[in-house]
Amino acid sequence: MKSKLFTLLFSFFILYSFSSYCQPTDNSVIGKIFCGYQAWFNCKGDHSPIDSWAHWGGNPPSPGILSFEVYPDVTDYAPSSLFQSGFSALGDGQPAKLFSSYRENVIDVHCAWMQEYGIDGVALQRFLGPVLSSSSIRANRDSVSVRLKRSSESYGRLYYLMYDMTPDNVEGFKSDVEHMENDIKFMDSPNYAMQNGKPVICLWGIGFDHRDGTGYNINSQTIIDWLHGKGYYVIGGVPSRWSYTTGEGDVALGYENVFASLDMISPWTPGRYRHVEGADNWKSEFLVPDKAKCIELGIDYQPVIFSGFAWSNWNGGDANSYPRHKGEFLWAQVENIVDLEIPSMYVAMFDEYDEGTNIMKMADSYLGIPSDQYFLTSSADGSYISSDFYLRLVGKATRVLKGEDPLTSHVTIPFSEGPIYFRTSNEPGYDALPNWTDTPDETGVVNVDVPKCFHVKENPHLGNYSLKFEGVDNSATESHAAMKVFDVDIPVFDDTKLMFMSFAANELSKYASLELVLTDGTTLSSAGAEDTKGQPMLPSSGRGEINEWTKTICRIGEWLDTTAVSRDTIDKIVVVYDHAEGTGEIETYFDDISIYRLSTDEVEIDNSTFEIPDILTQMDPAETITVSLIAVNIGTSSWTAARGYKLASQNPENNTIWGMNRVEFGTDSIPEDGCSSLERILRDPGLAQRGSIARGLSFSLCSLDDGPL
Repeated sequence: MKSKLFTLLFSFFILYSFSSYCQPTDNSVIGKIFCGYQAWFNCKGDHSPIDSWAHWGGNPPSPGILSFEVYPDVTDYAPSSLFQSGFSALGDGQPAKLFSSYRENVIDVHCAWMQEYGIDGVALQRFLGPVLSSSSIRANRDSVSVRLKRSSESYGRLYYLMYDMTPDNVEGFKSDVEHMENDIKFMDSPNYAMQNGKPVICLWGIGFDHRDGTGYNINSQTIIDWLHGKGYYVIGGVPSRWSYTTGEGDVALGYENVFASLDMISPWTPGRYRHVEGADNWKSEFLVPDKAKCIELGIDYQPVIFSGFAWSNWNGGDANSYPRHKGEFLWAQVENIVDLEIPSMYVAMFDEYDEGTNIMKMADSYLGIPSDQYFLTSSADGSYISSDFYLRLVGKATRVLKGEDPLTSHVTIPFSEGPIYFRTSNEPGYDALPNWTDTPDETGVVNVDVPKCFHVKENPHLGNYSLKFEGVDNSATESHAAMKVFDVDIPVFDDTKLMFMSFAANELSKYASLELVLTDGTTLSSAGAEDTKGQPMLPSSGRGEINEWTKTICRIGEWLDTTAVSRDTIDKIVVVYDHAEGTGEIETYFDDISIYRLSTDEVEIDNSTFEIPDILTQMDPAETITVSLIAVNIGTSSWTAARGYKLASQNPENNTIWGMNRVEFGTDSIPEDGCSSLERILRDPGLAQRGSIARGLSFSLCSLDDGPL
């Protein structure tokens, strides 16, 4: 009883301290960057009032049946918040799952990201038409609102309510605002945004010509006056040409006085320009006159910025139609706003994977998306860009806006800060592509005729493309060729690893391999590095078998300098051929190259074998049999039950068919080279004819860390 009482008191103390710490000291909108937050993704089985696939498309979303452009990076979400889609596995073998915004721990993750990356807060979208016409949608949005309020308070983020609306139902609008005030108590929080001592609310969609109807300008004015009477600070999400004569461009007639009555103007810009040059032209054509007009009217100004745009998967148009240009497109907009001393910005959007404007974590490469459907990745512009890059970039913009960091004319943050620093499957439009083609490195070429190293659409390990090295060795005593491929800037830590796949078309081709060149000119192989199987990383040692893909993993952090004061940095990835005997053609392929950090309590893919000593050669449909399984840890670290490690097949299809789900291994730990025996029931899926040969049971197990048990 004493221990239970102690735990209760201790928990209360932590909660009280944390909540107090996370109350913001300044709730204003001016001087900050807010992001639009849709929180509109639902999945079948998420137990929401909708309980169906929403904004992902399909039932479930599947190839050709979807409504989003960007595939999310879901690695930070709890398994209970993820739901299986109809897509095939991701390039890296993980199942293609999607999150539900309804789950509270999903909103917690989003607010935790905002806190981690220094993003001030969000404007939660509330879609007036749907919430007035559908009780299930209203209940769903109400729940999301309550959860955002709670998470914002926990993580010290600001938020305000933003209606996406057509002003056709004044009384319905008033009723819903009062519902949010009195029933949901959404505005009743120390983390609700305030400006000039007033709670902030935004009306997005007023004054657009395509939304205009008879009397809508009068309705808009009535709504704004009513909100002012209740003490609100009102932001208007308005057409980009709002300051022109109404009735021109995208602006409806009769809105001059409506716009002038707002407290802040936030003109919509996504889709209005698509390159850095367009953003710069927007500065002179719109930002400058908009700022002057706001000063004239005595209202505040909140320009809208966006990272890029595309909706080819569901609404047509080109893939990557408004490219992100490795962050330079977004940064040009930030630079222009800060240069004009405009003190506020709005990012469209935090989480809109639908139209590809998200800054939230996204698939970084071909390895991070399903193999049977196109999706936009963060590396689509040809350099490796980490999944969290745009969160980090908006965090940087926030510091620049507040004067904490200097304004620069280009992006200065690293493309990646780990744990993945580089990975590519060589797929155009998805991945980092070579910075150099057929270009010798400084160590040059000796006795190799016509050496080439280039990106080619043939013999891939994954996808359609690979990196190919070819040439002709003309000396039986000494031959060498080094070709530059990727220009990188990657710091090396104790747990940094290199992984790649290679394919030798003949015996000589085994002597071409990847090499890492450091900023001081030294190389990985010259440090005496070996791969995880004990083979030297020297290209002259040969690698793999002929006409087979070979995986190489090297713990490069064990061989290079990782001390903080003199840490090695990888400058280039090159392909090196080095062989002393034999002459002839060289043809080596490389694919799925990664440089990443892996903490000591994680385990690698392909770190186990799965043996089934005795099994029937045939099964009847729906028949079950019990077999003895032996899982052997061939990795480099122990699997411990205390940390929640369990076993599971890496093949999601086999997982589903044969019932090989997560398995507790029934012992405290399985050390390196150790094994565990367990029993599982296998069930034929009933897809075969009676008496047919059972499909193969060839599994490779990986250890899954589901957190503490």
